[in-house]
Amino acid sequence: MRRLQALLLAAALTAPGLAFAEAQAPAVPNGHPPVGAAPGAAHAPEQDAVVTAPELPPGTILIKLVDANGDPIANSEVKLGVQFQKISEGEQHTEQRAKTDLGGMARFNGLTTGSDFSYRVSARSGPAEYSSDPVQLKGDMGVMALLHVYPVTRNPAEAAVGAIGYVYCEPRDDVFQFEVLFRYGNRSSITWVPENARMSLPTGFKAFKAGEAMTDVRFEEEPGRGVKLMGTFAPGQQNASFRFQVPRNDETSASFHFGLPPHVGEIRFIAEAAPGMEIDVEGFEKPQSDVSQTGQRVLVTRRVAVRGQASGLGEFTASLAGIPTPGSGRWIAVLIATVLAGLGFAAFRGKLGDETNADIQDRDAERARRLLLDELVQLTRARREERIGPSTYESARRALVEALARIVSLNPGLGKKPKKSGPGRGIKKAKKGAAA
Repeated sequence: MRRLQALLLAAALTAPGLAFAEAQAPAVPNGHPPVGAAPGAAHAPEQDAVVTAPELPPGTILIKLVDANGDPIANSEVKLGVQFQKISEGEQHTEQRAKTDLGGMARFNGLTTGSDFSYRVSARSGPAEYSSDPVQLKGDMGVMALLHVYPVTRNPAEAAVGAIGYVYCEPRDDVFQFEVLFRYGNRSSITWVPENARMSLPTGFKAFKAGEAMTDVRFEEEPGRGVKLMGTFAPGQQNASFRFQVPRNDETSASFHFGLPPHVGEIRFIAEAAPGMEIDVEGFEKPQSDVSQTGQRVLVTRRVAVRGQASGLGEFTASLAGIPTPGSGRWIAVLIATVLAGLGFAAFRGKLGDETNADIQDRDAERARRLLLDELVQLTRARREERIGPSTYESARRALVEALARIVSLNPGLGKKPKKSGPGRGIKKAKKGAAA
């Protein structure tokens, strides 16, 4: 997801005064309730891997399927996903299947090499799916893949699962933008497949979008309620992320209630904060102020599970106060510009006396035009930097353009080079007055 790694994590992990974990945190966070060793909890002797193999002919992928102890799994189906992608021809997906022999080996031959094709090996065990990293085949050698298949449980306690969660809030003119990331770690050799692992989201949430992932681990939306955690949490670490929005109506304070998925041992709440803005999350540590890598001030707080919280942290409510409202400068600009244009028009009609009516009109209309153009520039910059949302931008831009068009229509000579009054003209008038 955009900015989650560069902005969210960097801001949270470097917050001063908080003993936060390093960016590469342990799979089960500090403070997570202790979990006993699950049956068969010894780690697999080898990690999943995909390596080039010069001894294999080009266009060949050789797979070895093993269990948690590294023993071969015979007579098991293996799937090879094939993705073809080329700008001129689009994207196509196909698949091939094979079964392992007594040594747990399966082989795919005659595959196309080159950068247009990528391949991924996968195998299923009940509700769990295990996949390799995607690989592209070189033209002079094949590839070997090692893939583990583990016992499966629906109970996260049996799999020694724990997570660190991050909730990032960005107040905008018309919405609150949220980005959420959970880093789940599994220290056992048993795979966890969630069942009814839900997270409730603030009332009125919208625009849900799940983050991209290399595996089947993901959050799925449950409209009106929140999200559901899905996928295969094999031993090791898995990330799942998503984003959503909550409508905003120019309020200066707001509260958001969240319910967490199971076995979250630590949750961090981060909010982009203008000067004077504050956050309060009951039961969390005192918020700390920091500056993100983009130069944005952020407030960071967290809560860590303690002994006795067997299923991890539960729900929490985050409150924001002192939220700046959209500036009124652009509406003042429209008003001033309209008044200035009106004064010029009144002068043109002779309503302000005998003082050079045309000069007053041109001067005031030009001032109004420049004021509106400056506001348009500032508005465009604010939208480009995402300090305002699209609906606010469009409505403000429409008002400024309409005011500008009215001024130009009342003063068709705007922008043209003004006639020189010339110093001589004033001197002649002065001499004439002296002679009188």
